[in-house]
Order: sequence, then structure tokens, then C-alpha cells
Amino acid sequence: MPIKAIIFDRDGVLTYFDLKTALAFFQPLVPLTVEEIADKWRRRGKAIGFPRNLMEEINFFRDFWDAISDELRLASEVRQQLQQFEYTGCIQPFGDARPALIELRQRALPIGVLSNFSLASLEVSLAAVNLSDLIDVACAATVIGAAKPAAEAYQTVSRLLQVEPDECLFFDDEIDCVEGARAVGMHAYLVDRQRTEHALAEGVVCDLTAVSQILA
Repeated sequence: MPIKAIIFDRDGVLTYFDLKTALAFFQPLVPLTVEEIADKWRRRGKAIGFPRNLMEEINFFRDFWDAISDELRLASEVRQQLQQFEYTGCIQPFGDARPALIELRQRALPIGVLSNFSLASLEVSLAAVNLSDLIDVACAATVIGAAKPAAEAYQTVSRLLQVEPDECLFFDDEIDCVEGARAVGMHAYLVDRQRTEHALAEGVVCDLTAVSQILA
């Protein structure tokens, strides 16, 4: 079956979280590490549910920073600064992401992103790193109601791309998600950026320069 669409995870595949930028913002304001803030974020999301649309996301952020400010008894000006935080400023694209997407666009192949992102603003985050113009479909787990490695997540993005799962090439940096893609028939590769070279026979690539090799 020929490949008719390419699907990428976002974090660890197309982009990475810039911890230094996050530290520079939070360290002067909050007596918590970025990891502690993230843990509180996850706990709140599990308790009340993560946002399913952009309006819910705005409210989620507002209430979260209010809860942090109340818990730590932060000054009103600090509360205001936290309310103005834009997480997209901490997301950076890998250098090989846009070139890989451009090549796929030149091949006229539809491109999708399937992420277990816990916010509704996946497309906004891709726009912030100058990738959204090359992506046809972006699916965040909280929006589509299914997370990898559940079959429904992969089936949803392939349906939106108007192809069958076995016509898709899929890349993810988590082995469980790769295996989930393979289980529905996708041609899937693990992205391990700690490696220095591709191991295509093992289903592992070190970066997105492998896309053209695989398609060839």
C-alpha cells in the first residue's frame, strides 16, 4: 500500500520545550520549580478535566494561576504576570522539522499532527513555531477525546486526512505510541534524538532527515 499521508507527534518530534525560557519567567515570580508547577497542572487537569476548546483553555489558565497565587499568597502584581504567561513562548521547533515538512508539501502529501497535548491550542502552538502553514490536520487528545496509544486516536487523524491507517507514515518519540500506530496498520517509526544515526530496519530514526529516505 503506497504512503498517502504523514503524521507526526509534536513534542520530541517536531518541537521541544525550552526549559531555560520557562525558568527565566517563573524563577523570579514563584517559589516552585517548573517541574512542581507542571505537576500541579497535571493534578488540576485530572481533577477537573483538561480544556476541550479555546474558551475552556482561557478559563483553565485563569483559574490555575489564581489557585497558585492564592496557595502561595503571591502579590497582586505577580498574579497579573502569571495570568499573562504564554506557554507557546517556551516551545521551539527542531531544526529539521520545517525542512521535512516542506519536502512533504513538495511531494503533495497531506500532513497531520497527533499529540497527547492536554490543551486545546495545538494549532496555536504550531503557528507560534512557524509550522502550521505546512500542516493540514492537528489533533490534540483533549479535543478529539482519544489519546495515543488508543486506536481511536490514530483512526481519527487518518479519517480527517481522508486516508486509511495503512496508508500513513507515523513518527513518535514514545514507543507505546509507535506500537499503537502499528497496531492499526500504520507504518510507524520511533524518533530517538539521542541516537546519531538512523536504524530503519529497527524502525528507529534519529531525526526527521529520515523521512525522505523512508519515502524513497
